Amino acid sequence: MADPITKIIGRYFRRIFIWPIEAGFVFLLFFAARLLPVAIASAVLGYFLGFVGPLTPWQSRARRNLSLALPHVDHQAQTAILKHMWNNLGRVLGEYPHIGRLATTKRVEFVGLDHLHALHGGGFLIGAHIGNWEVGPLAALSVGKKVAAIYRPLNNPLLAGLLERRQQHYGGDIYRKGREAALGMVTAIRKKQVMCLLVDQQLREGMAVPFFGHPANTSISHIKIAIKKHVPIMFMRTERLDGCRFRVTISAPLKLPKDTSDDAVLGVATAINQELATWIAAQPDQWFWPHRRWGKEI
Repeated sequence: MADPITKIIGRYFRRIFIWPIEAGFVFLLFFAARLLPVAIASAVLGYFLGFVGPLTPWQSRARRNLSLALPHVDHQAQTAILKHMWNNLGRVLGEYPHIGRLATTKRVEFVGLDHLHALHGGGFLIGAHIGNWEVGPLAALSVGKKVAAIYRPLNNPLLAGLLERRQQHYGGDIYRKGREAALGMVTAIRKKQVMCLLVDQQLREGMAVPFFGHPANTSISHIKIAIKKHVPIMFMRTERLDGCRFRVTISAPLKLPKDTSDDAVLGVATAINQELATWIAAQPDQWFWPHRRWGKEI
């Protein structure tokens, strides 16, 4: 069935007018942040989004998710958590142009690098959108590993260059989310690259796994590949300590089952979600609550 004429007009309007304006604004912020020292760029954009974020439509979704996950938190405390969350997101945006240089400064503290030094082939580092999640892969880079990644195409294709710029610094391969991703993970592992994944997002093709006590579609392809290829999965926890300083903690390899049966994979995925939930409960103001983690019904 053909699209209604209004939908076609709207699509072209976005492409001709909205996308260039949106891209121009983002690139303006990006280069402005790049010109500023990282601590100042982080603070300025943190303050800006801390003010603007609560006024956006995503605030109500973030509050619903927060209420579902942490029902004991009262309304006033929720408001404070979400304000700090928006500040953290703004800081992430301000720090993004400086990610390549952060590894050479004393702003990032690494814990557990011995687990990466012991890695002679490929493997998986898994984390969540908490703290500044962009600094997590720096742990692998700091020990000479190439980092591969999965990406979700941006709604605005004019901004694709930002993802390409990041991946050039990582040195490894990058694969589009979806069917290409599973094959890409196998290829990256074969090349002895470290595949860094953020596994706290809703997936259509995932397995329903408890997250804060509620079922949430969860990625399992990396678990199956790790079991089949006999490569480790390690946690990559990123924390914002204060201002523009971070800690990245690499865990020991997870204990994996010998088979990829549904029950075995569900057991690993459940343990992973429980660990991520522990991080988030400890620092709820650093996780990105507007994600549709439990679907559109929430």
